Amino acid sequence: MIQLNLKQGSQEWLSHRSTHRNASDTPAVMGSSTYKTRSEFLVERATGIYPDVDVATQKRFDDGHRFEAMARPLMEAIAGEDLYPVVGVDGVWSASFDGLDMLQEINGEHKTLNDAIRSCQCATELPAMYREQMEHQMMVSGAKRSLFMATKWRKAPGDVTEEGKTYAWAIDDDGVLVRYSLEDEKHFWYEPDMELRSKIIAAWDQFDTDVAAYQPEVIEAKPILT
Repeated sequence: MIQLNLKQGSQEWLSHRSTHRNASDTPAVMGSSTYKTRSEFLVERATGIYPDVDVATQKRFDDGHRFEAMARPLMEAIAGEDLYPVVGVDGVWSASFDGLDMLQEINGEHKTLNDAIRSCQCATELPAMYREQMEHQMMVSGAKRSLFMATKWRKAPGDVTEEGKTYAWAIDDDGVLVRYSLEDEKHFWYEPDMELRSKIIAAWDQFDTDVAAYQPEVIEAKPILT
């Protein structure tokens, strides 16, 4: 894997993503994403026209990056290794890693805790979209396993400390340094699934074929009768 000096969210990062098979796009290609359908993503890739990020989506992105950074020390303690955020490529395959150890043997993936994750008892019960993303990441990096962690945080008074609580500081949406407390977390170790990996490769092959064959819908203009 080749590591790229790209900042997530930058124009260079967006341009890179438009020409690669990205791990975060795999759920859409596989039809498992709760955020975007395969048809929607196909039109985006074929036309190069992507929807503007609305306020709610941008907040979700910002919160995700914030909570990911706060959770990374927890993931490192479990993994026993330092984990570094990085963008990597292997040919047409690409992934933006929440955390990867120096030997690229452990992949760390963080999500915001939700009811679907909370109900799981093991990694194989995780929704398909999460397993597909990790499988893609491991294919790119060559990692031997993935540490999946989901956390839930809330803002906490800076002068109150409860015994047994985990706290972290982060810049909030208003640019203010805020203290957060960890309310809940769940984590699993995910092992490679070669059958799923083969399905991902086949799905992307078919998706790229469909993108190349895409024809925009022609809307016939009808005369206005007066």
